[in-house]
Amino acid sequence: MRTALVGLLDLRHDQDDPRLIDSAIRSGASAVGANFWVLMFAIAIASIGLDVNSTAVIIGAMLISPLMGPIVGIGYGAGINDFSLIKLSLRNFAIFVVISLTTSTLYFVLSPLKEAHSELLARTTPTLWDVLIAFFGGAAGIVAITRKEISNVIPGVAIATALMPPLCTAGYGLANNDMTFFVGAFYLFSINSVFIAFATLLFVKILKLPEKEQVNQAIRRRTRLLIACTVVSMLAPSAYLGFRLVENALFTKAALQLAKNMDNDSRFILLSKDIRSAQREVVFTIGGDSPPKTIEEEARAYFMANNIADAKVKIRFSGAEKIDMALLKSELQNDVYGNAVKQLEEARLKIFSLQEENRKYISSTKKREETIREILAQYPLAKKIALAEGVRASDDKDVLEHVVVVHVDTPLSEIEQERLTAWMQVKWENRAIELIAPTPSAAEKPASSQRRKR
Repeated sequence: MRTALVGLLDLRHDQDDPRLIDSAIRSGASAVGANFWVLMFAIAIASIGLDVNSTAVIIGAMLISPLMGPIVGIGYGAGINDFSLIKLSLRNFAIFVVISLTTSTLYFVLSPLKEAHSELLARTTPTLWDVLIAFFGGAAGIVAITRKEISNVIPGVAIATALMPPLCTAGYGLANNDMTFFVGAFYLFSINSVFIAFATLLFVKILKLPEKEQVNQAIRRRTRLLIACTVVSMLAPSAYLGFRLVENALFTKAALQLAKNMDNDSRFILLSKDIRSAQREVVFTIGGDSPPKTIEEEARAYFMANNIADAKVKIRFSGAEKIDMALLKSELQNDVYGNAVKQLEEARLKIFSLQEENRKYISSTKKREETIREILAQYPLAKKIALAEGVRASDDKDVLEHVVVVHVDTPLSEIEQERLTAWMQVKWENRAIELIAPTPSAAEKPASSQRRKR
């Protein structure tokens, strides 16, 4: 068992020739004229996709981008101690980054669309999950590159690790003089680049690809220290941001549950809620004849019970003199809008479900009519044919099977019944067929045989 498992997990049994692997990676890390043009076109496509908030366009740009080549070249060069390849890949990588930033910045300067949509906003707050995606994506990429058979892993890695969109978002930040966008997006791009290269380095060592040259211990230690510092410098901020993201999600969940509890409280009416997870603050507006004065303390106690000690709770009463009516109106409108959107979505899904059921019913009706006409064509003497769909219990009482019942009023011999049943099973696949038809009487059989003789 252990031997079989080791054989299944062995990465070297279908590994390509090291010379072919080396040639493929060096080719991808090179910067030739065609790569520059392809990169500019890909950046332009990705920038347009981000600008119009089109996920499909962004994915297309990621598939044609050559950005992955130099990054894999850096990790591969570090893994085989080829410092000339590392320098070449770093130089080409820097050129690619400059071209990408220039192209995206120029596009966003000229674009009349200035609003930051969700696709742009999603690239400004990297977290620990982005680190994991980049690392596992890079690992999948180097494993695929070293295989004998060409697979579709590389396009998937290009989509998952998303090198292009962060660079384009950084260009958006430069074009609009928004350093928050630039820093967040460029940090995400740096995370992806570093951990793709790091995963490549680790798997080059695991696969034991031949080293280019031997290095002394002093250089090896300095190289390892540099790699460790780079990885930690990328990892630490993302880990903190990931921790904050989890905290925000837990705060939002607790605040929503508290709002639900307050909405069910008969002592007052919850008019609106404003949850600000980043500030750990929630503002409730309540109304009623005599709302309790302890509601704020009760809300804080709820957060404390959910291990959220730094929550800030503000309770506003609709009868208070200093209440901001404009803000209250805006919050109520937002709540109404949110409920309306939810109801519309539920109605849309229900309509879609009903339309699908109606389509199936019409299709089934047409199929029954068609079947009856075909049976009449086969048995013109039949005066009445009935066909129905239903469900019946099988021998196993817990299992129900779909059945089509056919009733034909004309007498059918056993052979004819078998033939009709077989034809129905082809016509109504995955359904049981139950045929009801009279058999020829004994008096009819001789006459039938005499007619066949004549």
